[in-house]
Amino acid sequence: MSVPEAQDVAARVAGRLASKRGTPVSVVSARQLPAGASRATYAVDLVDADGRIEQVIVRAVPSAADDGGLADEAKVLRAAADAGVPVPRILDAAFGGADNPLGFPYLAMEFIAGESIPRRILRDGAHATARERFVEQCGRILARVHQIDAVEAPGLTELTDPVEGLRQLFPREFDAMPAGLVLAVRWLRDNPPAPSPKTCVVHGDFRLGNLLIDAEGVAAVLDWELVHIGDPIEDLGWLCAKAWRFGGAAPVAGMGERAALLDAYAEIAGWRPDEETLRWWELYATVKWGLICAVQANRHLDGVERSVELAAIGRRSAEQEFDALLDLGLVSPEMVEDPLAAGVAAPDEAPHGEPSSLELLEAVAGFLRSDSVTAEMSPQVRFHTRVAGNVVDVVRRQILLGPRQAAESAARLAALGVADQRALCDALWSGELDAADEKVRDAVVADVRARLLVANPRYFAVPHP
Repeated sequence: MSVPEAQDVAARVAGRLASKRGTPVSVVSARQLPAGASRATYAVDLVDADGRIEQVIVRAVPSAADDGGLADEAKVLRAAADAGVPVPRILDAAFGGADNPLGFPYLAMEFIAGESIPRRILRDGAHATARERFVEQCGRILARVHQIDAVEAPGLTELTDPVEGLRQLFPREFDAMPAGLVLAVRWLRDNPPAPSPKTCVVHGDFRLGNLLIDAEGVAAVLDWELVHIGDPIEDLGWLCAKAWRFGGAAPVAGMGERAALLDAYAEIAGWRPDEETLRWWELYATVKWGLICAVQANRHLDGVERSVELAAIGRRSAEQEFDALLDLGLVSPEMVEDPLAAGVAAPDEAPHGEPSSLELLEAVAGFLRSDSVTAEMSPQVRFHTRVAGNVVDVVRRQILLGPRQAAESAARLAALGVADQRALCDALWSGELDAADEKVRDAVVADVRARLLVANPRYFAVPHP
């Protein structure tokens, strides 16, 4: 099912609210919000019979075969509010049945003012005070999340073995996991942390991008679609994972230190996780996000939802491989020049003439980034246009580097006695190749570096404290 237009969604939701309240409700404006790779999100302004404007956020899953987890999410949101977690109030919800005006599951929630775009939160002066308070606030909020009464949110999946849980959640992607993540999973299995005092409700995606931030700090916790029962430190590790620092140098969402997060958590929870265990869960988060990148790409490849954003996310797994190698101490951050700016020799393109394929792609990328093209676009289309420009650059780098990288990788794998990347991963899983062998690790590191050099060379230099 294609993603519906914002005005149509708004009109149908307004009609249902009017019926429930017994008073007219009209649409003032509606727009689809950018990003949101797994669900469609709409911002809607409504007006009632007295002229009062009401702002509503609608979260929907048009392509889900079931309710996409929205029913459980609604139960958890209500239980979270009872536990003192800042969350939006649910105004309406429909998951199926004849009375669903959209024909697919959705939640309509009150609008809470705040910023969710990470780069603005991390850089804008308007959020300076919020940045100072962020780490301590998150520690306390997560402690309250972990006090949510699971009885009020029945039906949540429980993950007793987190690594095996990854296989259960993402079986296709787990079996196709690239070598850098295989090394990480082998280490996670061989070095399990001590269990926490209890399992509890875990948000599952507590990070910048899913938090609304105002001038005073965290205004609301959003996006509970990955909520489950598990170890509470999973949420703390997810917040600290490098992917969710968005270029910031500090380990907790780019804004603070692990010790401050753990101290604040202990104030409410009554116990303090240790940093070694936290770092285990950070590596776990890196592996999990790498698998989710593959899940998103497969939605595009399978035709479930054709999207340049989903396609692009698939190549981001190289970033997670590199982060895993950083956590394992096998690589270090470094400055690497983008081959597009380094004057790398282009492949021979005879007899096609000028302009070359690289020059044509450069022209397309420049067009997609041109202010004259993006100035009048909606935020949603502008976002996807930027993503498309980045995809073009990935293709340009692969044309430049791909043939040489493929030959070098084949030679490394042949020296290890395996035919290709899949055979390398199979040998690592089976133990035929020793994951601690320096030659094996060097080959994996070299291949990860090759993938990242094509996908995003700027990522090599991102700090990793």
